[in-house]
Amino acid sequence: METDKILELYKRLAPAYEEIYGEEQRRKYWLISSQVGERVADAGCGVGLVFEVVSAYVVCVDISLDMLAQARAKRGELGEVVAADFWRPPFRDNSFDTVLFLSSVESELYERAYEVWRNAARKAVFEFRGEWRIFEQRK
Repeated sequence: METDKILELYKRLAPAYEEIYGEEQRRKYWLISSQVGERVADAGCGVGLVFEVVSAYVVCVDISLDMLAQARAKRGELGEVVAADFWRPPFRDNSFDTVLFLSSVESELYERAYEVWRNAARKAVFEFRGEWRIFEQRK
């Protein structure tokens, strides 16, 4: 889908996102929260529900400024909000222990997304429509 269409979709979805998907997304974050490490990137973070569940330093990355406006309100002292396309992560190597892709990448794109993020994060956790996969670099 073209970026302009994605941005328009999320502009319309942002006000209702938490009401529609909040419970489901919080459950996903809770399931993985004990395995993420101390530095986490949430790629396609939406409205920042990760800040409510994950007890780590979290960088919330999303292309939608409308979604990020809500994420900023949830951000605590241990977090940042970054407007960026997660297919072009603006981070140095080894910036994160884990990058999360919860409902943000379809399963056939897991490997491609991992390749994009493999230098920035040691581990990548993917979930889409109930299918989970974890990629982790060997030490």
